[in-house]
Amino acid sequence: MSEMDVDAHIINFRKKIEEADILDERIKAWEYEKYGGSRTEFYNPDDNHPMRLALFLSFLDVTPLEEAMKPFYKRLKSVRYLESMGLTFVFMKITEQTPDKVANYLKTHPSCAELLGYQRDKFGCFIIPDGETIRYNQKHRFGPEGIKNIDQVILMAMNRRAKELGINLEDCCGSDAFPVKSVKSDKNAKYNGHYEIQGYKIATTESYGSETGIVPLIGQVMGINEDEGKTLIPQLQKLKTCDIHVKQDWVDNKYATIKNIQQAEIIHGTKLEYNPAKNWVYNPDATPEQIKSEYQKFHNESDFQPGASPELMMRYLVLKRQGETVGYMLRNEHIAAKEECPDSYLDHFHKRNITESENDYIKNDNGLQRAIRRKGQEYIELQLQLTLLALHVVALVRLQNNAKSNLVSTRGFT
Repeated sequence: MSEMDVDAHIINFRKKIEEADILDERIKAWEYEKYGGSRTEFYNPDDNHPMRLALFLSFLDVTPLEEAMKPFYKRLKSVRYLESMGLTFVFMKITEQTPDKVANYLKTHPSCAELLGYQRDKFGCFIIPDGETIRYNQKHRFGPEGIKNIDQVILMAMNRRAKELGINLEDCCGSDAFPVKSVKSDKNAKYNGHYEIQGYKIATTESYGSETGIVPLIGQVMGINEDEGKTLIPQLQKLKTCDIHVKQDWVDNKYATIKNIQQAEIIHGTKLEYNPAKNWVYNPDATPEQIKSEYQKFHNESDFQPGASPELMMRYLVLKRQGETVGYMLRNEHIAAKEECPDSYLDHFHKRNITESENDYIKNDNGLQRAIRRKGQEYIELQLQLTLLALHVVALVRLQNNAKSNLVSTRGFT
């Protein structure tokens, strides 16, 4: 091949590269115009770098969502929008739309319907369910318990991926409750004088990390005058089924009961952090010697172990529902620590403010209170579980795409 032929090949090759670059730029421009961004280049949206919500959700590996939803459908082959229905729940909750409004929105915004995975019919139009179908799926096919079961699968996937990225959601948590106001026609809602509203109460447990921010993990609706402290142990147990073993949990004194302290710390390995009340009295009788004495009372039992360690004795007594002394001894440690160095103790305890911030985020920033448009505790439970599902999906999208900051933030979505 002559030198001129080589030059011609080089020129032709460069021309093709330039043409490919131009085509690539045109494709990107088309993508940005249609979807509001690239479908292949993920970034973590915020106020300074916004992203269309539907585009953000399109980056989700929907496998966990689909697997969780499949058991609720009898004839899977006839289902045309399995993953899309799940993503629509999330889209609807974050944008605070009703089923009718979100159905109409997707019909008038086909690019969003495409991003949420809806299929086309033979005429090229997206097959979008109407509002009544979306409402039926939420209320009847799934309901609060069904959404909770789906969310548990997402939470497990979220936790697995977080651990792969070196994030431990279980290290620093908080449990608390907050009130929500019911509609006036709700005759089952009670009045609470402290909150000065008629409504219900929502008890939650959430995780906190300096990079991840606050991540709600689990929640439930209860009567506004009920004792939220009774939700602590069941929530710790439920989180364990998701492989989230809470190491530290910041709580108020409604949670820090003698029964909860012994159960959480001895059985579940969760250290409770709380601020001892002024009227709490140090119990001098709650000592290791007293625990040993109470353990010896079971010496005729078949599961009694002579020479047991202090840890085994405490666990034994708690499991036998004779752990009051154990609870008082553990609480004594907090009372003594606060008396010895009150300023340092309170600085440590004030991490509990994170739970109050998260409660406001769920209630107001994420529109849970605004979503309460109908009567009944079951309806509010459905709205709460949809909120948790939406936030967990948002976190999972970030984690699947190696983003670790502000996991459940909805800032920057357009």
